[in-house]
Amino acid sequence: MVTMTVVYPYDADKPFDEAYYAQHHMPLVKEVWGDAVTGTTVYHALAGLSGEPAFSTIAQVEFASMEAFQKAMANPRSAEVNADIPNFCRVTPTFQLSRRV
Repeated sequence: MVTMTVVYPYDADKPFDEAYYAQHHMPLVKEVWGDAVTGTTVYHALAGLSGEPAFSTIAQVEFASMEAFQKAMANPRSAEVNADIPNFCRVTPTFQLSRRV
């Protein structure tokens, strides 16, 4: 399994629209990447341990394999997923691919 983790840095001056993310962005992810996605998890921050959180949101999108991930990224509609980001936040997310050990 391959997991794409997306972290959205917290910025009090640039709020994250959790409702839009849940109601539009994640369904778009599932629509565009289809069966390549085997699961998703989203965490919205409450607080940091010593003040403000480091990230407003952390999302994980799971794929069965690296090949499934690559196929999903090759989908011409993948550009729609990235183009949707400004609709729910004004920060630049960081992406990481990981494998479960």
